[in-house]
Amino acid sequence: MSKIHRLEPNSKSLHGFFSKDLEPVLHIDSGDTVYFRTLDSAWGVGKRKALGEPRKRFRDVQLHRRPKQFGHSLIGPIYIRSAKPGQTLEIKINEMIPGSWGWTSAGGFPSYWNEKLGMVEAEEVTLDFELDSNLMVGKSQFGDFDFSVKLNPFMGIMGMPPSTPGQHTTISPRATGGNMDCKELQSGSTLFLPIEVWGGLFSTGDGHAAQGDGEVSGPALECPMEKVSLTFTVLDNFPIQRPRAKTKNGWITMAFHENLEEAMWLALGDMLQFMSDLYGISRSEAYAYASMVVDLRITQIVNSLKGVHAFLPFGALR
Repeated sequence: MSKIHRLEPNSKSLHGFFSKDLEPVLHIDSGDTVYFRTLDSAWGVGKRKALGEPRKRFRDVQLHRRPKQFGHSLIGPIYIRSAKPGQTLEIKINEMIPGSWGWTSAGGFPSYWNEKLGMVEAEEVTLDFELDSNLMVGKSQFGDFDFSVKLNPFMGIMGMPPSTPGQHTTISPRATGGNMDCKELQSGSTLFLPIEVWGGLFSTGDGHAAQGDGEVSGPALECPMEKVSLTFTVLDNFPIQRPRAKTKNGWITMAFHENLEEAMWLALGDMLQFMSDLYGISRSEAYAYASMVVDLRITQIVNSLKGVHAFLPFGALR
């Protein structure tokens, strides 16, 4: 019988990197559900009370769980007892409730995206928001204008470590997930990730209350998450090389590469193979149909490895 587990952010559960050698904080069975509560991506523990005030950050992380360089605040890892390399982990996203505050920023530091837009020398702008999870609206604070945005919460990071040893950055996404920043992964969606290590060792973090495709300035609307409900199932008969997802509107295949065009070809290639398997048609036939019904979308451009996802709507082919 499946169980429900709860995981709170503390010195034993928080960490800032992926690693197959990181000790799990929770052991579960396939079919179990976990309720997570998370910090924001930058380890924040509360909203600012005034413009210019520094944000308080969580500091009490166990030494062996601290990243060598900056890493997003992650919670986990979770060991799924029956998971082994070569299988696929299905993650059903049941519910996501953002915290009461969030922030975003733009410009003011050297990065390839700031360089492209002439924003390196510009003064960094940080915008603070109050979040209403009932109305699903975020209202800006401390600014000259009172703007609001619609909330569509999701986790920027959901993933597992690769099979290679050592610390792996939370910044770049990879085949086993991580910092994918795919806004399609909202409540009601299901994510599929290839497993490379025993137990999977799943972690999540980097809650986003809202984000556009691209995440163009670096952060999205970063926020803590009050509740993230995920159900984990190990699959033997769904082999994949890279992340896939089933949303309320269709199927997506995701890929990442330093070159955005290469990420696009990888995502499209995965979609053609998926369509070929799904409909029992040749790859060439899938290619022809894809030209009519598949959308290519830029997932994000700011994580060193850029992301593209191909989208196949339900009912596009009958």
